Amino acid sequence: MTKMKTASLLIASIMVFSVFFGCNRNVEETSSLASTPTISAPESAVISEPNLSAPSSSTPNASASSEDGTPSDGATTLKNIVTSNKEFNKLFEKNPIDKAYLAEMEKASSTADMIAVNEKYTKLWQTEVDTGYKKLLAKAPDAKKKTYQNRQEKWVTGTPEDLQKIATKAQNAGSTAQLQISRDTMEHYRERAAAIYKNLYTHDAKFTYTYSAK
Repeated sequence: MTKMKTASLLIASIMVFSVFFGCNRNVEETSSLASTPTISAPESAVISEPNLSAPSSSTPNASASSEDGTPSDGATTLKNIVTSNKEFNKLFEKNPIDKAYLAEMEKASSTADMIAVNEKYTKLWQTEVDTGYKKLLAKAPDAKKKTYQNRQEKWVTGTPEDLQKIATKAQNAGSTAQLQISRDTMEHYRERAAAIYKNLYTHDAKFTYTYSAK
């Protein structure tokens, strides 16, 4: 009898120990999994990361040439000439020479075509400088003529140096250097013609250009 009680107590002790040991093991394993840090980044973060570091070369260059070698629209625009006479400025914006120039540039299909247009209008503006200056001297009062003559002589004397500066500046333009030179040369004479006609406008508000659209 005593042996049976002892055996029963031993079996009961073994069962209690097994249950207790099994519970402790499960808790430790669960706790260990919960505390393990996440090493890999979430999938959404990995996908979006390249967008944050996209290369700047993907942004188009506004001043670059097109694939066929034709310069961008920046090569076909005109400088906005602003003088001290606001009324004349409004009038000059509508001058027929600029209108014809832009129309021809629209039709130009290559750099060579654009250079030819610039050279053509350089000659037209040279004519406007010469004829406009003669009209100015004819309309200006004697008290103003000497001033206008001095300004014109200074501009004529400085033109070779100004044109040389234009050529030097264009050296960094690469394949479009000749186009830049032709455009800036035209602008040189266009700006001078605008200055002459601005003065003429103060003496003859109904002046006309030598150029006439055909």
